[in-house]
Amino acid sequence: MLPKGFKYPQSYLKLAQSTHAINYDEQYSFPWWFENAESNISEVIDIYFEITGIPNLLPFARNQEWAACFDISDKSGNPKIIVVNLDNTKYYETFENFDTWLKEAENDGW
Repeated sequence: MLPKGFKYPQSYLKLAQSTHAINYDEQYSFPWWFENAESNISEVIDIYFEITGIPNLLPFARNQEWAACFDISDKSGNPKIIVVNLDNTKYYETFENFDTWLKEAENDGW
């Protein structure tokens, strides 16, 4: 169950319906894979806090050691995205929202 007041961005929900909308160079495959929603979201959030020391992370995509996460403390309906290197958690990037992250991911920013 999602934390009270948190909403997935509409563009994320639309993409979840069909990933064919992802724009990427067909010579290279899209390096990110999207995670399925976990039944115990609070447990996942706790695990990511233990790993990263960053609170309120809800992972939605992975690219090798990189994890893209929603900031679930953002109740705007268009939450910021935190991408953290799980092998070295001092390295992370923050994106204004899902659309900004997706544009960077499509351009193979990692």
